[in-house]
Amino acid sequence: MTGTLASTIDTLAACLPALGATELGRGSGGELDVALPVTLSDGRCPVYHLRVSAAGASASASEVTPTLLPTFCPERHINVDGSFCLYWRPIDDIVIDGPSSAMIWWETLVRFLQLQTRAARRRHWPDGHGRAHGAAAIHQFRAERAAERLGDPLFTDMRDGRLSVVMHGSGAEGPGIRVLRDGQRVFATWLRSRRVVNLRRPCLCTAGQKPRPRVIRSCGDHAAAAARLALELHKMAEQERDFWKDFEGHPCCGTMDDCPLAQKSIIEATRVAQPEAV
Repeated sequence: MTGTLASTIDTLAACLPALGATELGRGSGGELDVALPVTLSDGRCPVYHLRVSAAGASASASEVTPTLLPTFCPERHINVDGSFCLYWRPIDDIVIDGPSSAMIWWETLVRFLQLQTRAARRRHWPDGHGRAHGAAAIHQFRAERAAERLGDPLFTDMRDGRLSVVMHGSGAEGPGIRVLRDGQRVFATWLRSRRVVNLRRPCLCTAGQKPRPRVIRSCGDHAAAAARLALELHKMAEQERDFWKDFEGHPCCGTMDDCPLAQKSIIEATRVAQPEAV
């Protein structure tokens, strides 16, 4: 076991008493097995038997034997190898370099497990819109930063998952990317030139809602921010489709409503049930 791996696991293990958790042993690769009690809002306190692994100063966790959670569920942020998707490492990784960051990692894990209980009951992920899957998360992050530059209402709309995109038309500048709020058009951006279709339109920020609205091309960098928002939403949607395509054929755990895996399973079951034409 390397010094870095040992120090990461040891730093995490040192937090266990504060969590009321118990170390159950160490794996051959240095993994930490723990019994972690998770207090719920209704007073229950299920105990998770978890395995924590380290890679450098980062850590991941999974159930030793899937018992309280599904083996695999993208909608519940459980990876195909059973590990938990606690955060998107290229964006918001938790570098475990001391007791403080180690406790932040544990608190993130406990929060994740509390959300799992609510997700099982509600049959959808309860913490707002949640993080996109796979590589789509990086484009979601960039779209959020662009929306932040524009301010409300688009920033709140983005955070709440109300924005979507559709491709429309084709011309000298290629198709347009229409940004929709709850299915209603907000603005459009040319895909090829990467600019807002109508630069004379009122800005998307609060300055565009005044009696004498400021046009978007004259409102700081908001024209560029709007174009970036549309493009990143478009890329995010593409990556989401690719993510689910990669998991075609994987069985659905059946715990989440509107899961794409469930829809594919229904389609496949229908195909199997239908007799072949003669």
